[in-house]
Amino acid sequence: MTAKLLMIAFRNMRRQLRRTILTALTFAVAVFIYTVLVAVPWSMDRIAYNASKGLRLVVTERNNGRLPARYCGPIKTLPHVLGCAPEILWGAIYRDPKDPIITYGINGDIASVTGSSDYQPPPDLVKQLLTDRRNAMVGYALMREHGWKLGEPVTLRNPSDAKLALTFIPIVEFPTEYLSRAFLFDRRMLDDAVKNIYGADIQDRASFIMVRVDSVENMGLVANEIDENFHNSDAETETTTESDSVANSVSAIGNIRTIIYSLCMVVLLTVLLIAANSMAMMVRDRIAEVAVMRALGFTRTHVALLLFAEAALIGLCGSLVGAGLALWIFSHGIRLGEITGMLGYLEVRPETAAAAVATAVLVSLASALGPVIRAMRVVPAMAFREVV
Repeated sequence: MTAKLLMIAFRNMRRQLRRTILTALTFAVAVFIYTVLVAVPWSMDRIAYNASKGLRLVVTERNNGRLPARYCGPIKTLPHVLGCAPEILWGAIYRDPKDPIITYGINGDIASVTGSSDYQPPPDLVKQLLTDRRNAMVGYALMREHGWKLGEPVTLRNPSDAKLALTFIPIVEFPTEYLSRAFLFDRRMLDDAVKNIYGADIQDRASFIMVRVDSVENMGLVANEIDENFHNSDAETETTTESDSVANSVSAIGNIRTIIYSLCMVVLLTVLLIAANSMAMMVRDRIAEVAVMRALGFTRTHVALLLFAEAALIGLCGSLVGAGLALWIFSHGIRLGEITGMLGYLEVRPETAAAAVATAVLVSLASALGPVIRAMRVVPAMAFREVV
């Protein structure tokens, strides 16, 4: 019986084809927007979750001043510390000055803060990295965005001074989501260039220091010990977990999560009203049809199932188009520099699209609730009187 009702519902959709198409397109557009919006906080959550796997702490200067790279020396001697690596940030541009690329200058200590959950380059590539200072490791999203190829030189420039330009050769492409927009290079390239051009020595300067801890239980203890060790020094430290550091960078621009979810609710409410109006028109046009079905022995449950099935099919068809389009366009990820401070990107995954489709079907069923209740209350005699 259920299969027959679905077949009848599918045929009924073609009776008012223009209305059905317009309603389905409304769902398609709404689901496309909804899928993309929801993917933003979900992508942020995945980035923070991936960051938490490394058991790393991020040490910065408390007053946003200069952090000495030599701090790694005493940090390495602390209990439960497995490694320490200073890194320096360089905000460069490739071609478009409006599209900055945040690069990370590292040294050999970076190997001491990587764990089993991180991407491990093959030994031959690691050996090749050490043979040429120009060699760099770049995330796959950044490679694809700029059309870079492994082994081909890439020249980056200082946005405020074209004299400071460095040429790198990407030889490792990070395949992981967390490092999809990372650009890691030998910091000696930057140290030497700054010294030759400006006469400044920045070898002991770090933008932040990465510290790897032996277990998650000891991360808070190590963080407190680091900050206590450099308390009242010329450069006091502030130590947080890597995942908290990512979250803090995102929250610096405001409560983006609340804004996005509010927009999602507006989209869903708009679709609900449009779909409810369409369903009300459909039921009003089929009063006589419902009466005939009741006279032929169809129960109120059968009528409700038929109308709900038609609403669900319209929502399903439209949402599949919208979610499929979002998945096709954003499945490989796009830059989210303005939102996440260059720490992440937006990616629509199959599970995100599936959740959006399920949400759309529920919204379509909710929009049909009122009209279906009205149709269930119609008795054959009253319906025929309305027709006559």
